[in-house]
Amino acid sequence: MTLRAVAFGMMAAGLGVLASSGAALARNPHCAGGIQYVVQGMRDKDKGNLEDYAREMNKAVAQLEMCRQEDPGDIEALGYLGWAYAELDSARQAGEAFDRAIAGFTAKGDKKKLDWVTNNRDAYWAKAFNDAIAKIQSAQEAYPEFTRAPENEADETLKQEARKRYDEALASLALASGLRPDHPQTLRSLGSVYAFMGEFQKAAEVFQRGLTIAPADTSLMTSMKSVRSAYASQLIREKRYDEALTYFESLAKTSPNDADVMVGLADAHFNRARALEGDARKPEFEAAGDAYARAAALRTADADLAFNAALAFQNAGNWVKAETQWRKSLAARPNDVDALSALAATLAELKKFDEAVTVLQQAIAADPRNKTLHRQLGAVYTKAQNNAKATQELMVFLALQNGEAVANPDSAAKSEAKAGGDPAKVLASAGVPEQLIPWEADSEKYQSWFYWSKGVAYHFKGTAQVVKSEWSTAKAKSTLGVGAAK
Repeated sequence: MTLRAVAFGMMAAGLGVLASSGAALARNPHCAGGIQYVVQGMRDKDKGNLEDYAREMNKAVAQLEMCRQEDPGDIEALGYLGWAYAELDSARQAGEAFDRAIAGFTAKGDKKKLDWVTNNRDAYWAKAFNDAIAKIQSAQEAYPEFTRAPENEADETLKQEARKRYDEALASLALASGLRPDHPQTLRSLGSVYAFMGEFQKAAEVFQRGLTIAPADTSLMTSMKSVRSAYASQLIREKRYDEALTYFESLAKTSPNDADVMVGLADAHFNRARALEGDARKPEFEAAGDAYARAAALRTADADLAFNAALAFQNAGNWVKAETQWRKSLAARPNDVDALSALAATLAELKKFDEAVTVLQQAIAADPRNKTLHRQLGAVYTKAQNNAKATQELMVFLALQNGEAVANPDSAAKSEAKAGGDPAKVLASAGVPEQLIPWEADSEKYQSWFYWSKGVAYHFKGTAQVVKSEWSTAKAKSTLGVGAAK
């Protein structure tokens, strides 16, 4: 949250023009007397005569309050009443008087006096607001991450200093808010102070008040999303899952089309599921998946939301819903290897083995040297009872898992080919491998020649080829072995 001070001119002058001697003779004596007390009080303040200044401002308020009762049509006197209250730091009363004067001059169409009273009010507001911003900056300089627990005595001292400055900022913003109660910028700053102090619910209440006044204010919208997320994170971090769910369920009733609310609700369900054991986890994961899916439907370009929904459904054992969400995630991010791998696992659970192989081939094309993907592809072939293809992928996995590539595959391959046999034949037909990996399994020594760009590997034991792996050329419906599930 970025906070900035505002620039504003000095308090309005030229009072003789607004309250001429002729007008003073014609008006209610309490009105005229109150205005004179304000004028004299400001003169004494300028001279440093603060004792007389304070006495005169209090007398001005008393006279002008009587004026308001006896002559409510004297709009100018209301402007002076707001001025007097502002000088006495009675911000709420000042704001009310200024607002009435502004409304009165607006109705009369008196632009000159409207500008006078508006500028006067705004100058007092700017003074209080800028003082608050300065205090906030001081607090953040003293202890930037206020919600972090102090680690030592020095940290504790700095945090107390920051708290003092934040409290002073709140006091200044109370003055600013009294002068302009429905001012979005003031409410943004007030809510931000509460957020900085970790009082996220108070911050949300203030931001909501601002959004009621200015529903299109993007800064308020962003701030509201930020504190909701922070509050949810706090509840989840403290393992207060029931409170987090109650909080977001109430928000969901009033904001069913807010993706951030749905994400918060989903996060609460997901984390509560992780805290449970056994089958008790599944309903919570299912609820998390539903909430993430709703968020994904509201924010279709966000691949992570559909990803999270799919993951939650997968943990719930709902493979049909998981498949739908994995495909939605991949529609937004087609070459996400993690999503492709998860979709393949889901398809395998649904016994859609041909589709699982196709998806894994796409994943391997994006990350061909990923040993986990090759192991997964081998496992799919095993489930499909295609033992030959399963063995091919197992050999790729074992080579990547157990071996270490030689530094110079060109010279290593030519050296192996000198002994004749299958390595010499492969070198002659396929050329130098892109990678050559010696490895061992069950006390047997092997070496694998990888041609990654072709999607092929040759595995040798001594001078004999034992397996040729091909992971990108399998045809559709070629994955199933005899007796495989369909």
